[in-house]
Amino acid sequence: MGICLNPTTRRCYALKYMIQLDRGLFQFDFTDRHAILGVSVNAQSIKIRERYQVVARLLHPDTAKWKTEADRQLGVQLFSRLVTHAYGKLSRPSELQEQMIMLELLGKRSIEEGSQMQIVDPLCQQLYQSGNDFELVYDRLLTQIVAQQYVELDQSERIINQISELNMVYLLRKQLQSVRSTPPTVTNNSISTKEPISTELTKTSPIDGALRRAEDYVTNKNWVKAVPELREVISVEPNNVRAHTLFGLVYLHQQQLTMARLSINKALQIAPKDPQVIQAKQEFDRVANASSNGSSNKTTTKKPSEGIFGGFFSKKSS
Repeated sequence: MGICLNPTTRRCYALKYMIQLDRGLFQFDFTDRHAILGVSVNAQSIKIRERYQVVARLLHPDTAKWKTEADRQLGVQLFSRLVTHAYGKLSRPSELQEQMIMLELLGKRSIEEGSQMQIVDPLCQQLYQSGNDFELVYDRLLTQIVAQQYVELDQSERIINQISELNMVYLLRKQLQSVRSTPPTVTNNSISTKEPISTELTKTSPIDGALRRAEDYVTNKNWVKAVPELREVISVEPNNVRAHTLFGLVYLHQQQLTMARLSINKALQIAPKDPQVIQAKQEFDRVANASSNGSSNKTTTKKPSEGIFGGFFSKKSS
C-alpha cells in the first residue's frame, strides 16, 4: 500500500509504516505541501526548485545513502508519494498561486478559531510570542528545522508536523499584524487572540514605493519587472485591491489566463463594485472569449487592450 492522505484521519500510510500528519495546517484538512517539501510559505519558484533538488538527493534511490533496508523503503515512499507530489503542485505557477490564496484564508481561519488551537512545539511558541521581527524569526527557525527533515527518516513525521505548525503560527502572526502592536501570549499552550487592540499599531505599510514602481513598469510594458513589486505589495497587504487588479492585467498581457483569472477574481472578492476591478474583469472576459472562440491554438489568443492601463492609472490607490 502506498502513501495516501485521508482528509478525515489526516494520515499517510507507507507499506507497514504509518505517518500521521495532524498538526499545524494539516488539522484544517489541508495538505501543507510547503511543510512536506520544507520551504517557506513565501517561497518563490526558484527556492522551491532548489529545495526539491536537495530533498531529491537525500531520498532518491540513485543518490540516497540508506543505513537500513527499512530506511530505503520508507525513503522511496516518502519521495515518490509525498515529496514529488508536493513539488509537482508548487512548481506550477497556477497551482502555487492557488496555494497562496488558500494559505491566506487559513491564516484568517486560525484567528477565528483562536483559543481552540494549540501550539505544541516550543519553537512555534517562540515564533508566536516574537516581536515585530517575527518574519526573520520564522525564516531562522524554519532553516533550523528543515536541516534534519529528511536526514533521519524516523524523525520525518515529527518534523513535517513541526514545520506545518510553524507555518500556521506564521500565517496567524501575519493576520494579527494589522491589529496589534505588542506580541501575543500563549497560555497553557492555547492561542489567545482576545487581548485589547493597541492604537499604536495602525502604521502605514511601506508599499507605496513598490506600487509606484509596478505602475511605472506596466506603463513601460515591462511585465516581468512588475511582478516582484506587486508580490511585495501583496505580501504586506494581502487584500490590496489595486495590486491584485494590476497583477491580473499583467498576467493577461503575458497571456497567462489562469493566473489572470485568479488575481482578478481575488480583486472582485475584495471589492466587487470597484470600477477598476470591473473594468479589468471586462477586459479579461473579452480576451478569454476571443481565445476560446478563435481556436485551441494559443497563437490566436487576442491580446488585451493597451488603453485599459490609462484608465487604471488615472486614480491612485488609497
